[in-house]
Amino acid sequence: MIAVFAYVARRIMTTIPLLLVGTFIVYALTASVADPLAKLATCNQCDQAAFDRLIDLYDLDKPIPLRYVYWMRDAATGDMGQAPTEGSAEVFPLVMDRAINTARLAIPAFLIIATLAVALGVYSAVNQYSKSDYFVTGFSFVGISMPTFVFALLLQVIFAVWWQDWFDAKPFYVSQMHTGSISEVVRSHILPITTLVLVITAAESRFERASMLEVINSDYIRTARAKGLPRRRVVLKHGLRNAMIPLVTIWAIDFAALLGGSVVTETIFSWPGLGPLLLRAIFNGDLNLTMGIIMFISLLVIFFNLIADLVYGMLDPRIRYE
Repeated sequence: MIAVFAYVARRIMTTIPLLLVGTFIVYALTASVADPLAKLATCNQCDQAAFDRLIDLYDLDKPIPLRYVYWMRDAATGDMGQAPTEGSAEVFPLVMDRAINTARLAIPAFLIIATLAVALGVYSAVNQYSKSDYFVTGFSFVGISMPTFVFALLLQVIFAVWWQDWFDAKPFYVSQMHTGSISEVVRSHILPITTLVLVITAAESRFERASMLEVINSDYIRTARAKGLPRRRVVLKHGLRNAMIPLVTIWAIDFAALLGGSVVTETIFSWPGLGPLLLRAIFNGDLNLTMGIIMFISLLVIFFNLIADLVYGMLDPRIRYE
């Protein structure tokens, strides 16, 4: 247990410089192209006081590295400033509210993705070169090769246009988040979650298949079979555990990305999550809001990668944290 705590401490200490370097690059690039004074330059009724207020609010009279230090100092206390493009709303509560909306899609989508990826990957590997393996492989290739926006738009066309023409009904909402009743919640969540599941499961099932094929051809698996153990037990108890290790890494990245906002999916379905908010912040040059979302996503990636490293030790006892 002490070794685990020491390992976690070391990982945190090594990721802090990486976090600082990454966020500084984003801050410097955004601050270089975003000029809060640009809109006032075309305002005939704005006096010097308006310029002075913005300069004081965003420390525009100071160099970018010093402005970054000030922003990080305030962010460490939960004060990420205001978002001018969102009605001067406070960045931190705004990001948290949108993160909750994103999580409404990310969590159920991830649970479905994880289940399907393992099931399809293992089944395809165990039945290598069979018709079912070719079917799963074909599904995976379609999902990997087709862009996310194609799936999303196709689902919208099917259920908003074709389905209504065929049955004079709309079984699912194709835009916005609806929370009026349980029925509305389900109908508004189905299509964006389905889009995420189709795209991500396709890739993850291929990783699991490749990992499972490598494991079931290992010497210890052949030894287990030679001892007369049932095939199901050999695959699920001895093979699956080791085959999960590469997939856990992918899960950590994908889950952090889902919680950080699926930009394409959320934008197409007009979902009030972090994805569209980040796009607006970048396009409008909202430095505080951009940094708030980037910081949130960065912390998610660091946290879930740390969790993945700890899970490795649970899956493979040979892994040590000394």
